[in-house]
Amino acid sequence: VRLARMELIATLAPYTTLSTSALAVFIGVLTRISALVFFLPGIGERFVAVQARLAVALSISLILTPIVLAQDVSAPKTTAALAALIAAEAIAGAIIGFSIRIAIYVLQTAGSIAAQAMSLSQLFGGLESTPEPPFGTILLITGMTMAVLLGLHFEAVRALTVSFTVMPFGTFPGGAETGGWAAERAAFAFAAALALALPFVLLGFIYNLAIGAVNRAMPQLMVALVGAPAIALAGIVLLALSAPVVLGTWTALLDKIMKTLIGGAL
Repeated sequence: VRLARMELIATLAPYTTLSTSALAVFIGVLTRISALVFFLPGIGERFVAVQARLAVALSISLILTPIVLAQDVSAPKTTAALAALIAAEAIAGAIIGFSIRIAIYVLQTAGSIAAQAMSLSQLFGGLESTPEPPFGTILLITGMTMAVLLGLHFEAVRALTVSFTVMPFGTFPGGAETGGWAAERAAFAFAAALALALPFVLLGFIYNLAIGAVNRAMPQLMVALVGAPAIALAGIVLLALSAPVVLGTWTALLDKIMKTLIGGAL
């Protein structure tokens, strides 16, 4: 009987090892996807329930784990190796998520610049706990809706799938490359945001010149009281006229970001 038990244990040993390896790979894939979902526009917002984000991460992990296992990856053998795997996958997922999230930062920054130029920076509250400029809130909600309707999340899953060729499973991204890439993306975000908000900046500049000229000609007139409603109305009208162009340009920018992200992994 003892010999039979030993033979049974020896027979089941490979399956036990395979199950443990598959579980470790699943944990690593879930870590990368969770970091991506944290940054992903729409699903990653604070007003979305944590249970919904967790369900999305688990569902995608179950789909992608067999793909990663088919690449014959090496599973960690020790607890320290598993911790290193989780850290590496979290960094990789955060990099991918930030690559996509940068488009949302462009809209938020553009809305803040436009609201500051129109003197509407603190008129209404936003989606977060801190007040957000109304222009940024309008552009952000519209942009996220357009991104979801255009299938951003499917493209994000595709980018996540092909990312295992650029950032192999369980390996840390290079520090120098990641730092240079982050600096380049930050500069790109500010430049794109300023370009989108340029009509509002020009309108604010013209308004300030006009206010200065009127104040010079008529010092007794309270030009600020007269000009504030005018610039607010002009800003709202300009937003209504320029929103289709701004969002169309931003959509093309988002599409370029996704193509660059996926193309770089192919």
